[in-house]
Amino acid sequence: MLSFHSKWVSFTAVASCAVLLSCAVNPATGRREISLVSESQEIAMGREADPAATEQFGGLYGDDELQQYVVDLGNRLAVISERPTLPWEFHLVDHELVNAFALPGGFIYITRGILAHMNSEAELAGVLGHEIGHVTARHSAGQITRAQLGTVALIGGAIFSETLRDNLGGAAAGLGLLMLKYGRDDESEADALGYRYVTRERIDPRGISDVMRMLQSTNPSAEEMGIPGWMLSHPDPGDRVAANDRRIRESGTDFSTYALNRDEFLQRLDGLVFGEDPHQGYLIGERFIQPDLQFEITFPSGWRIQNSPSAVQAGATSDDAVMQLTFSNAQTPAACARAFVAQDGVTGGRSGQQRVNGLEAAWAEFTVQTQSGEIRGRVSCVAHADNVYQVLGYGTRAGWTTHAASVGGAMSTFRHVGDARYLSVAPHRIDIVRLPRDMTFAEFTQQYPSTVPDDEVRLVNQVGEDVTLRQGRLMKRITGGQIPTS
Repeated sequence: MLSFHSKWVSFTAVASCAVLLSCAVNPATGRREISLVSESQEIAMGREADPAATEQFGGLYGDDELQQYVVDLGNRLAVISERPTLPWEFHLVDHELVNAFALPGGFIYITRGILAHMNSEAELAGVLGHEIGHVTARHSAGQITRAQLGTVALIGGAIFSETLRDNLGGAAAGLGLLMLKYGRDDESEADALGYRYVTRERIDPRGISDVMRMLQSTNPSAEEMGIPGWMLSHPDPGDRVAANDRRIRESGTDFSTYALNRDEFLQRLDGLVFGEDPHQGYLIGERFIQPDLQFEITFPSGWRIQNSPSAVQAGATSDDAVMQLTFSNAQTPAACARAFVAQDGVTGGRSGQQRVNGLEAAWAEFTVQTQSGEIRGRVSCVAHADNVYQVLGYGTRAGWTTHAASVGGAMSTFRHVGDARYLSVAPHRIDIVRLPRDMTFAEFTQQYPSTVPDDEVRLVNQVGEDVTLRQGRLMKRITGGQIPTS
């Protein structure tokens, strides 16, 4: 993804507050617990982090009706929670990862990626209820208190200075609050609270088990999930299914009259973008192409590349050098390069101006002294169309010695793209079909072919290969997906 213009989440105002140690009753659990974070500070942190969190995960998904549906369902659950007066906000964000997360103060995010893998409103309610549970039980506040972060920066462990971090845009440091990982007890508690809210709203809690099975079957890695990952630090999904099924059994309630809303939910997904949206940028090997902005750059061979709304980042497999491409606010490449080396803590070296593939450009070498050692690097700024782009490469002293030549070579590949084959792209989309007769999954994929592998189709429908699909059932197939491969 490449929408850029990210802003770092600054918690300075919150961290500098004079916070008194206090003991309060947790609104969701009824436990008395020590907290360094007041409710007003929770709200302030969430509100301040919200723009960067939304942008980091692609911005709001561009379907007003689907967006409002998520908002309405979330508010139905929030209003019956123990903290109904929080300024709850629910966002469907434009990211393909299977993910959902919450900021303190009532800011909840659902990716279109996790939505695409759901098959009923009850499943969506289960995920929203879980995230609401994190907020009502003040799990983020508890993590901050336990880490004694009332007066300490939330971002740590970076190998570069704070000045350099501030220049690097919307990477993980911009989402420091989201990097506070919940413990397994918190996750189990959020599951139980989600069950509470779903059943209060007379929504079928068996949807919670269904979505847990889906998460188990998708089983993405931490890297695939991004930051934060809904599976990271969570109890095993199989254990969570068992725990939820046990709650259902022990309740003694007949949930057959509770809302599942499968068909209505699936109809809402018709046309949903599935997987990566090439309009946000796509890769052909190490070659990154942004069709809407009409440029490309080729990163060093073998490097890991991650595209996000705020930046395109690449890292050496040796983890001792990285590159990042972002927008610059400067008016010219020369001003961009000067502004970078003028930062406190950055020492400029050799510099110059040139043309890169016919485009005006400027560059500068730099060093930064950190507690972990010296960082060396190079910044290259290029003017293209109405924008100035900053391409940053840096590494440890030894890493830069190894990778400086390949980074410099990669910087020289920034160029304009005019070939319609690379610009005329289209994403995959979900197409909802109603089965005209009973059929097997193999018959379904033959009659309604998709443009992704059959295993992906089976996964998003959460069906086995040997099941009989009944007449009238709504099923997802995946269509479209015009992306060049070479």
